Amino acid sequence: MPSALVNVPGDLRKLLEALSHDLDDDSKRTTLHNITQYIYLKESEANICTNDDIKLIASFLDDDDKVTKTEALNALKAFTIIWRFKIKIQEYVPKIAELVTNTWDTNLQVAGLRLLNGLHIPDSTHPLMRRLLSNFMDILLMANTLAKVQVLKFLSTLAQEEDLLYDIMNSQAPPEFLSLFQPSLPGNLLCELLIFVERLSAGRLSPQYQSVQWHYNDNSLHEVIFGDNSRLSDRLLALIIHPEEEVQTEACKVILSLRLNKEESRVLSGPPFGANISIGPLESTRISQADNSSLSNHPLNPSTNPSNATGNDGTHDESGRNFYPLQTMDETDESFYPLERADHSFHPSLHSSGRVVEDNSRSSFHPVDCLDNSDSGSL
Repeated sequence: MPSALVNVPGDLRKLLEALSHDLDDDSKRTTLHNITQYIYLKESEANICTNDDIKLIASFLDDDDKVTKTEALNALKAFTIIWRFKIKIQEYVPKIAELVTNTWDTNLQVAGLRLLNGLHIPDSTHPLMRRLLSNFMDILLMANTLAKVQVLKFLSTLAQEEDLLYDIMNSQAPPEFLSLFQPSLPGNLLCELLIFVERLSAGRLSPQYQSVQWHYNDNSLHEVIFGDNSRLSDRLLALIIHPEEEVQTEACKVILSLRLNKEESRVLSGPPFGANISIGPLESTRISQADNSSLSNHPLNPSTNPSNATGNDGTHDESGRNFYPLQTMDETDESFYPLERADHSFHPSLHSSGRVVEDNSRSSFHPVDCLDNSDSGSL
């Protein structure tokens, strides 16, 4: 008995065997609708179906009746719960995309877009998607809320493809595109719209995208969203106080992303690497302090001309380099030269002959090491 029960066809198999193009429109609609229901209810039966069953259902996408096409799309969407059938259904992505964009029927568009959103879009279909972008934008602007939500999900998926990002950015977007950012619209539509803009902003900041100097049309989606005259920021501020928390969160993400875009654009438009940059405030302050310090009248640069040392008030060492050691006063009002510090750092000392010499272990010296409080302020 168990082996006999295995060979007994289930309800799903009976429906698939009964499905035929020879049926009338009502029968085809009903049969496809029941197939969809049984796939969700009896996944175990759906798992034993074959690719020929997928091919049979996909053949009804060419039916003359729009409702039959819609039911076929729903049945294919149900089969995507099984991985191997999802891969098979990807072969019909071009047919589904053309069906969605060429047939202005809300139920058919929603069913087709739901199916596309559950599939991986093969790279081989990208040229077709590039050609149909304007049609998808028309659905976004003119369809009902349900279709707009689905087409936004699909456009967000396409925006993550590097070879399609520029085409989406440069697609025509009339000024009424910003009218979609209305607080009165449903929250799910606003969330998908904000996610779409965030995906565009993130793709625009990618190193691959910034490595190319892109040019956009005046009425492109890029100019409406990221252009200098864009009014998107005003629309986003109104969404921050939206009653739905998810809309508020997505609006804040987009605002931060747009700010990053502006900062990145400012950096890219700055001076090229290696350009001459003016002295910063710290450097200019240091130069000003050096000019106004008490050492300014006592140059310490060694002179390369020994003859200049004889005509000045300074002294010179055996190599002919002249310098001006700074004197200070002790409590008896007698002048003396600074001695070495406790840390044994070198300072010029007075030779018995009356001239200052430097330590042979170093080539530099410090004429000033200790100043009183009034002198330190001038430095």
